[in-house]
Amino acid sequence: MGTPFRFFSNHSQPEPQLADYTSTALPLFLESLERVQDCHVLDVGSVCGDNIRFFARRVKRLYICDMFFHLDHVRPGDPLPGQIWTQMDFPPRTFHGILLWNLIDHLDDGKVGRVVQVCHDMMRPGGMVFVCLMGKMAEPVMHSFVIRPDYRLHIRPDTAVHLPLHVRNNREAIALLAPFRLTKSFLYQTGVRELLFKRD
Repeated sequence: MGTPFRFFSNHSQPEPQLADYTSTALPLFLESLERVQDCHVLDVGSVCGDNIRFFARRVKRLYICDMFFHLDHVRPGDPLPGQIWTQMDFPPRTFHGILLWNLIDHLDDGKVGRVVQVCHDMMRPGGMVFVCLMGKMAEPVMHSFVIRPDYRLHIRPDTAVHLPLHVRNNREAIALLAPFRLTKSFLYQTGVRELLFKRD
């Protein structure tokens, strides 16, 4: 197990440790893609060499769209902030799987709705969406999930990216991700939640 991270609030009270954990949802996500001969997967997360190598051995084509980076560079008063979504401008029904990681933790309800709409348009029928929810954090710091052997996930903070934090319970998150259908939900001792959704 890797070294856990500890965060502190403004009142210097220790937050729960963010330890590595073994994902249950990730192997199920990949299992759903094994039957697809020409599998296309979109990773809507930070660029991570370990994750690229992991998926390169398991899917036909992997696309990376670092929306954390792009959203962090949108400033108040930008004349065309809506153009940020052109970063996810892929043809309809391109992907069999999409990884959102903890992106919706850093988006307001309106932006989550836009992401879900874009992902739904890009997803093929029967495709799967993998989502992580971090829960309550001390600071709105972005975190990367680095895939280790045996589906072990290492949570790595990226203090260079600062986006607002939106804490939601499962019911709120599931409602925002409609029209995708929830198929599996997992809660870990670390506090991380993993959700699997399907496009029917």
